[in-house]
Amino acid sequence: MKACTWLGGGDFEYGDVPDPVMGPDDVMVHIGTVGVCGTDVHITQGLFPSTPPLILGHEASGEIIDVGQNVNRDRIGESVVLNHSTSCGECENCLNWSISRCERNTQVHHFFAELASVPNASAVPVPADLDIEIASITEPASCCLSGVSRLRIDDGAVGLVIGGGMMGLMTAAFLKSHGVETVVMSEPVAYRREFAKQLGVDVLHDPAESSIDDFVADLTNGRGLHIAAEAVGRADLVAKCVQLVRPRGQVLMIGVAPEGAPLPVDLYNMQYREVVLTSAFGRGNVFARTPGELAKLNLDGVITGRYELKDVPQAIIDSGEGKGVKLVIKPNG
Repeated sequence: MKACTWLGGGDFEYGDVPDPVMGPDDVMVHIGTVGVCGTDVHITQGLFPSTPPLILGHEASGEIIDVGQNVNRDRIGESVVLNHSTSCGECENCLNWSISRCERNTQVHHFFAELASVPNASAVPVPADLDIEIASITEPASCCLSGVSRLRIDDGAVGLVIGGGMMGLMTAAFLKSHGVETVVMSEPVAYRREFAKQLGVDVLHDPAESSIDDFVADLTNGRGLHIAAEAVGRADLVAKCVQLVRPRGQVLMIGVAPEGAPLPVDLYNMQYREVVLTSAFGRGNVFARTPGELAKLNLDGVITGRYELKDVPQAIIDSGEGKGVKLVIKPNG
């Protein structure tokens, strides 16, 4: 099969690699769509730990074309989205942390390729009312849903999301669907702000026009936000969220900061105001139900760029430069 292999830095090699091996409990998937994730970008920039050579890509949907001997053959032809980890349901992490942190995980994710072999349970059916191409955003969406699900939602809550990329947009959408009365998006790119309205965001902020401090003060009559979510991955913006919430307000870390990044906050002030800092990393326990949640949203136009498999390097560059809402790779055309 064809694949695009990361060699380190911004270097990739497109060409033939061995077909994946399908075990008795696996399914073979013809990859239709793979999302370009900020993590893929950060790996090539040295900001997220990973070792080349490696086939990147972990946000995929496609069609089952074959199954192992222990899998029901009725699954052949099924549209699925791929979870990139397995869970045993019995280990310490599954029982007391998250099934996406299973100590016995056997799944790998090399989805910038034409085919993938995954455990049967990792191929999650796509609902009939969700477009299979849009279903490819299930992985990032599940990370946001997992984080939002951990928050306390008060009556009349005002919630802010800083950053209108894919993670910020999904976080805002789920804040709204989980009962936050007024959802605010702060994002410098105009078309991302406009798309946020399509997902139910109530108030838009352009950081080029006014400071977020003044904007929030005006919006909340100086009281501060109930919830502030950082979806960029910058420690200074997490610190800004801490400043913007009211006493006993909640800050949600969705964006992933570089390894070793310090948090520049006044700890005394944060503690005095009893601010709750919640960090979210990964899909938690919600991946399987995320496609159903996505089907409830108006996601028309969320995919704004489609690239051939050989063009992964350009897609990585364009994603890193913030072009579009969601960029995807189409491994099989």
